[in-house]
Amino acid sequence: MANSHGLTSRIVKKQAAARKLAKWKKKSSQIYIWNENPQVRKNQSYKDRKHYLENKKNFPKKKLKTKNVSNLVEQWILDERGFFIKGKKKNFITKSMVDNSGLDFYGMPR
Repeated sequence: MANSHGLTSRIVKKQAAARKLAKWKKKSSQIYIWNENPQVRKNQSYKDRKHYLENKKNFPKKKLKTKNVSNLVEQWILDERGFFIKGKKKNFITKSMVDNSGLDFYGMPR
């Protein structure tokens, strides 16, 4: 036991080699995908990050085809009060969570 930390030199050499290998592995596996969190990136494999990016590119955009309220009601995107039928319970006409009379999606005062 020649070292002050009580480990033999062969164990210390193995630890140093493992640290060096881990450092190289971390650098090689880093791929930045848009603005994702670095903590999430460290916990995901390269394959998962690649699939995430491919799915994100292929996913259809959520842009409305028209801003005309009557057309959106006919297409069953909005209900008659102006709330979105699917997704967020937001009113398209007032741009808030309540309609013109002050009632929310469920008809309750907010």
